[in-house]
Amino acid sequence: MRRTVTCSILALVLALLGCEGSKPKEPPKPPPPIDRPVAKAEPFAVLEGVVRLASPEVPAFTDAEMERQILDHTKRGKWPDECSPPKITDRRPLQLADDGGLSGVIVAVSNFTKQARHRKPITHDVMIHDCRLSPRTILALKGDTLKVGTEVKYPFMPGYGPPSQLKTLIPGQTYDVNLNTLGASPLTCGFTAPCGRTDVIVLSHTMAALTDEHGKFRIDSFPPGERVTVTAWHPLLQQSEVQIEVAPGQTKSIELVVNPVAR
Repeated sequence: MRRTVTCSILALVLALLGCEGSKPKEPPKPPPPIDRPVAKAEPFAVLEGVVRLASPEVPAFTDAEMERQILDHTKRGKWPDECSPPKITDRRPLQLADDGGLSGVIVAVSNFTKQARHRKPITHDVMIHDCRLSPRTILALKGDTLKVGTEVKYPFMPGYGPPSQLKTLIPGQTYDVNLNTLGASPLTCGFTAPCGRTDVIVLSHTMAALTDEHGKFRIDSFPPGERVTVTAWHPLLQQSEVQIEVAPGQTKSIELVVNPVAR
């Protein structure tokens, strides 16, 4: 009886170990992978060019457009003595270069179907120097942040968006705004004294640029291989549009001519 049990146990062990009775069999190796070509992403195109002003005179904002009007009876605060006196150039954010190029103009793409390049939200710094906001124009994406500071020891009250969004600002403090609304809106000061004007343009894509001091621009992520609309614009300018198509990986140069808004 004992011998029969021992033989049964030995037979079970040999069955578990395999026919050779030494080690379990190795699992079968998977078949080699099949090489398939990987589709490459279509390269973006590049659009560059210059924006020129048709009129010989650079347009300007009015005094009322340079400050935040909260109430009709609100009187303008006295210009701080520690700052240089107001100038006509304070009301002219667009600058004309010697060769006719116009700085500070927004050039943006629309009516495209290909996906634009993505970037993470960033913070745009605006500073009050000499009682004047700088820079004069900001091109932002939805989700970015606007951070306003001052170097002037004067209680400015900057505001962006609804009239109720005002905050007294002194050196060491900041006025922060989440840019979650598409479109254009000015940043100005009210109640105490004006501090100039910064126009903030919030877009939903990166296919846009601001012209530099020579009126030139460059859009590296231009949608390739499709006919799209390119618009040059500023609050002081009429829109100027052209239809453009650029082949993938190619660079195209254009010139856009703009006219001032009728005042």
